[in-house]
Amino acid sequence: MMPQRSGMDWLLEGIGAAAVIAAAAEIGMHWSALPVRIPTHFGIGGQANGWGERNSLLVLLASTIVMFVLLTIAEKYQRLVNIPVKVDREAPEVKRLIRSLAIALKAVLSAGFYWITHVTIAIAMSERTAMGRVFLPVFLAAVLAPVIYYSVRLKRL
Repeated sequence: MMPQRSGMDWLLEGIGAAAVIAAAAEIGMHWSALPVRIPTHFGIGGQANGWGERNSLLVLLASTIVMFVLLTIAEKYQRLVNIPVKVDREAPEVKRLIRSLAIALKAVLSAGFYWITHVTIAIAMSERTAMGRVFLPVFLAAVLAPVIYYSVRLKRL
């Protein structure tokens, strides 16, 4: 049996779901105004260095949704989650921590993909010139933070 979700789990679930919905809404609201060519890749400094069709936004959204669904499935089928420490996966505290890790990653990745969608649209519509230099290090730190945090917590069990 799965342990109850914490308040933080519910908050992060909400953030993740809101980010996916916001990305879909933003694409829908701007679709007809988007130019045929939009940025599809950004260099390490945040400048657009690859361009493609606006349909690539739909690929990004689909990837975000698939990631969200897969991490939701991983919450229930925790054997899908590879963790760097040996633990008793049947212990309730381990199950709770692995679920929280999946939920935290869902929130971070969904928010990051929303930001990429938002900036891509803004650049395509000439409202912005770049992703920004801080996006990549902040995004990487945000992804690594829950992985490190929950790995340490699991190792202490």
